[in-house]
Amino acid sequence: MSNKVVRVTRQGWGQRVSNSFGGLIFGLVLIPIAIWGLWYGEGIRDLSKIAATAVQVDSTQPSATNDGAFVSVTGALGTNVQLGDAPYLADGNYVSLNRVVEMYAWNEKSESTTQDDAIGGGSTTTTTYTYTKVWTDAPSDSNAFNEPTGHVNPAKVLDNATLTTDYATINNFELNPQTIQLPEGDKITPEPVELPAGYTQTGNYIFSSATAATQPVVGDIRISYTVLPVGKTVTAFGQQNGTTIVSKTVEDEQFFRMFIGSNQEALNTMHSEYVVTVWIVRLLGIFGIFLGLQLIVQPLARVLGVIGIIGNVVEGITGFINAIIALVLGVAIIIVSQIAHNIYLLIAALLLIGGGVYFYLHRRNNAPGKVGASAAGSSSSDTNEVDNSPPKMT
Repeated sequence: MSNKVVRVTRQGWGQRVSNSFGGLIFGLVLIPIAIWGLWYGEGIRDLSKIAATAVQVDSTQPSATNDGAFVSVTGALGTNVQLGDAPYLADGNYVSLNRVVEMYAWNEKSESTTQDDAIGGGSTTTTTYTYTKVWTDAPSDSNAFNEPTGHVNPAKVLDNATLTTDYATINNFELNPQTIQLPEGDKITPEPVELPAGYTQTGNYIFSSATAATQPVVGDIRISYTVLPVGKTVTAFGQQNGTTIVSKTVEDEQFFRMFIGSNQEALNTMHSEYVVTVWIVRLLGIFGIFLGLQLIVQPLARVLGVIGIIGNVVEGITGFINAIIALVLGVAIIIVSQIAHNIYLLIAALLLIGGGVYFYLHRRNNAPGKVGASAAGSSSSDTNEVDNSPPKMT
């Protein structure tokens, strides 16, 4: 069976118009969701600012004066047990380990091009499905392939796994690694052990067959490990209870997390995570608004697409306009959201608005035209005043 399959589909003008109205409904739903996402994203808190308020304690000399406090503990990571993954990985001085199991499997990739008819509003879509073999820890269900024949993936015989000890130390402090959020580990070369029949080790990987490293076949697996070893300098945030570190809620945020490195390196990591998350939400939100607008106006392009060039021109123009609207609207929502989520910015904005309104009304009431009209009215009133004094005797 060929590893490249081409499928050609046709859509008439009526079908394209009908489908576009379904997209319109989705667009009307998508835009409010994108706006809400932008609003929510600006409310995400930079946890590094809260973590910076933690008391930095000496991990070699726990002090009872910090009991119950939100603390930061930096020191060498240790444990009193060894951790392994028999029969593939020998016991070692690890606090946690991740087993990553990849299978050599078929992968489907599709690419589509659509050609609009010059007249009539229909279109022809050509989709090319390409099948390649790759190492992956999440093999695709081959039953869902467009062409499953000849591209069958067997079931994965071994799954990924995470193993963690129930006890660890940071110098003279204790904590439970199974409840704290741990940092990522380091990839290791497994110590040689007696592997199951047929398995062999090459470098960082344990393969299910002797030929899998150089000539794998579909269904072969390879195993690798990342571990968090003892001796690493780490920083943990939480509540001090005697010589134990446990979870702590600070400003409605739960803190019980470990980082590689010093306190400052931990704060930098948290801040970087915050920046990346906020920008991802911003970009997705603006794109969501753009996509929603595109779906809303698509029926117009499809209707006018009965003459192909007209539909293409309309799509191009509306796409450009919608991109500008999405960008301007998205930036405006971001700015308003930043102000609304920050009490100090909100107070400053309200003061500026109030001051602006007062200044405008003051200037309007004291405009030269109004003053002149008032003076003229007063003069006119004086000129037309009626003399009600008694008649003079002659």
